[in-house]
Amino acid sequence: MAIDKKSRDYEVCPCRHVTRGQVEDIVRETRISDLKQLCEVANVGNKCGGCREMLMQIMDEVLAEA
Repeated sequence: MAIDKKSRDYEVCPCRHVTRGQVEDIVRETRISDLKQLCEVANVGNKCGGCREMLMQIMDEVLAEA
């Protein structure tokens, strides 16, 4: 059974084993709005880069909550 991409347990970055929930928490705590900065701080999206589009989407969603 596939896990829902909106689930906090969804592994956004398989290379670094980082979940959506971890990314959401980092964005909430730091208010990062720059993808490159998020990749550096969270150590995600900097290996194969395949998750960057989803990282951007998550970042935008979290920042829009405020």
